[in-house]
Amino acid sequence: METTELQAKLASFDHLLPSQREWTERLLFQLAFNDVDHIEAVGAVGSGKSTLALTLAELFSEQYNVALLNTAAGDDQVAGQLMQQWFGLPAQAGVALSEQIAAQAGTMPLLLIIDNTEQFSTILPQLQNLSCLLFSFSGKPLLDDGLTLTINRPTSADAESLLLAEQLNPLEITTRLADADGNLHLLLRPAAQARSAAIIPEYTKPAMPPFKAVYIVIAVVLVAMLLYFFWPESETPDTPVRIPVPIPAVTPEPEDVIAEQDTAFVEPVPEPELIPTIPPAAPEQIVTDDSAIEAENATVPAEQAVSEPDAPEVEEPLVVESFKYDETELLGMDKQQVALQLAVLSSDASLQRFNKAYPQLGSLVYQRNWQGKTQRVILLAPFSNAAAANQQLAQLPEALRTGGPFVKRLQAVQTEINALRRNQQSVPE
Repeated sequence: METTELQAKLASFDHLLPSQREWTERLLFQLAFNDVDHIEAVGAVGSGKSTLALTLAELFSEQYNVALLNTAAGDDQVAGQLMQQWFGLPAQAGVALSEQIAAQAGTMPLLLIIDNTEQFSTILPQLQNLSCLLFSFSGKPLLDDGLTLTINRPTSADAESLLLAEQLNPLEITTRLADADGNLHLLLRPAAQARSAAIIPEYTKPAMPPFKAVYIVIAVVLVAMLLYFFWPESETPDTPVRIPVPIPAVTPEPEDVIAEQDTAFVEPVPEPELIPTIPPAAPEQIVTDDSAIEAENATVPAEQAVSEPDAPEVEEPLVVESFKYDETELLGMDKQQVALQLAVLSSDASLQRFNKAYPQLGSLVYQRNWQGKTQRVILLAPFSNAAAANQQLAQLPEALRTGGPFVKRLQAVQTEINALRRNQQSVPE
């Protein structure tokens, strides 16, 4: 296998620990000089297997059609996940997975990465027989054949890189590394602190003498009695609540105004009980009152009717959903049309490299969520039918046609966009 581009891409990965970078370089060396299809990475708990699995998925994403299995699932669910990740299609019931892959396989080779392989022990023999490159990560050897690369224990250089922000001296770093016993999670949360916390006895407050407790109870009762008898009463009278009443829009005569002024502001006698506050009328009730006033004004002579200015309308704020890429344009297309999917990328850096390599395509991009990871899907759309999309496929550059683009319904694209939007809206802010 030609690994020159992979080694150059690995040099740009700055998130790897020294031991993890060394393991990845060993893997590329074996692939360059050995013809192997199954490679098994064996490491203890907390040795960084999941980190290496995600690193390989990103490293091989441009040269391989990558699928990643990292959560436990049944045999049928595994087949559905692989068909969806590799080809964007559902699995066919009653048809062997190898036959479905053979019918859909394109020019781009397939790569399957399995994290926590112990969860897929029942379907593992079937996965080994697939025509793809297989990377397996587990705590013990499980594959019948292939190459096994052991993940080494974290080194002092790894500890210095992880604990750089804590500014520890070499002795403290060595102690933390020894307490972690090869587990990177425990290295970040040192077990020594947990042991020291367990050794320190919990402070127990001595029991209070019975006579002292009696004195405290008596003092509390006396204070409560004094507050009850000598607390000043409030002299502020209860504030009367005025209930708004709809007034017809008719100008009264001067005599009526005087009569209303004599009786409108008679203060009610304060009652000892509380008067509930009645909230203002809802907007729907106000509209009903206005219509009643207009009906009443229709029966009043024209010289007595007084037109009231309309209440200003309050515009409700518009909720505008923002997308990062071209999701809005794709959602506005006819779902019966089709699109031509070109690639699936896992980072903005890969997307920028793609756009720089093919600036003339005029492609569209949207995000989807698959296996808990956000992917960027590049496609050309819309096309009225599959024949038009295949005609455009024949005009693509040779490098893109060898990548295995395929026709995809816009209905499936819109479903993936809406699914990601619902997931984002369900997350509490």
